[in-house]
Amino acid sequence: MAAKDGDTVAFSPVVFTGDAATWSASNLVLRGTAAYAHLKAQGVNAGGKGTWVIKGNNTVLENLEFSEASVPDQNGAGIRQEGDNLTVRNCFFHDNENGILAGDAANSDILIERTEFARNGFGDGYTHNMYINHVKSFTLRYCYSHHAKVGHNIKTRALRNFILCNRSLDGTDGTGSYELDLPNGGYTVIAGNVFQQGAATENPTLVSYGEEGLTNTGSAVQIINNTFVNDRPSGGTFIVLAAATPSARVMNNLFVGPGTLISGFIPDSSANLATQSPGFLDRAGFDYRLAAASPAIDKGADPGRLDGMALLPDMQFLPPGQVLPRPVKGPPDIGAFEYDGSAGIGYRQASARSAKGQVQDIGVLYGGGRLFFGAIDPVDGLGRTVRHSLKSE
Repeated sequence: MAAKDGDTVAFSPVVFTGDAATWSASNLVLRGTAAYAHLKAQGVNAGGKGTWVIKGNNTVLENLEFSEASVPDQNGAGIRQEGDNLTVRNCFFHDNENGILAGDAANSDILIERTEFARNGFGDGYTHNMYINHVKSFTLRYCYSHHAKVGHNIKTRALRNFILCNRSLDGTDGTGSYELDLPNGGYTVIAGNVFQQGAATENPTLVSYGEEGLTNTGSAVQIINNTFVNDRPSGGTFIVLAAATPSARVMNNLFVGPGTLISGFIPDSSANLATQSPGFLDRAGFDYRLAAASPAIDKGADPGRLDGMALLPDMQFLPPGQVLPRPVKGPPDIGAFEYDGSAGIGYRQASARSAKGQVQDIGVLYGGGRLFFGAIDPVDGLGRTVRHSLKSE
């Protein structure tokens, strides 16, 4: 039976192998129950586009896992978004040719939150963990995107972009290109994120803005309170801004590792810190929270507001996969994290078991225990639905 406008479709927490669909109705909620429902495509596709093709408007996806999307032209996606307005929450996209591929839709707002993207990409540099084309707005918050295969961890051509409190990493062995690519610029806020480039990267740039031309109207970028780590021994460039960028501000950012900080347009720049001794809790383990002796503590400044939006992040994405309020105490610290006296719990690359017993390289191991995906927790401490995800054995 085909879904009708306004339906909620619930999926049991099992593996759906070789199952693809086109969703044409609008105002749908497509939701896994209790834990992830796993759409394991194994090359079965809808219309030569991907596992799920979404043609309707105002679609919400929750608690779903997508893997092994592939099509003959090597551009298959776990989700191929063609309608207006998409919300993705508490999902997991891995080992697809594209995680999410959203087509041009001038009136569309896309929100992705509390979602993981891992090892997506065909390996040709044209397929990515996520690729958002020309839409009205794109908000990515509290997400973990890592190990894209040659392509980018995050790529967006949206008119307005809000990239807030995410982790975009290559780890020790990732071959991804940019951690974040905004090829057509746009009205953009990049705040509270961690960007880490590994030694095996296919491209020396971490964040690129306007590289293919600033065709989005109202282009201007705020890059505030991010932590940048370059582990590429031969260096690279942390931020590339198109020479014609109309307005840019780079403030309260922590730059660690070799390379050029900013190239292209010269932005309004203040209260940033470039250092080889950042005082992280565990740099080798990708835990970039600040230790007590960090030179970044209390060295930031209030970036103020932009069109009514406070630019200083009020949340922080902490290991192990927690999103918690960023403490407010005195001058802000530089980077994505505010020092809170934590001693750290260890954070390194690992394989893990999902709740369904499948072995998956989820990229992290905390506190010396093995991790596995648990059930879906209905709310976090702030009353929001979250993925209860990471537990130690």
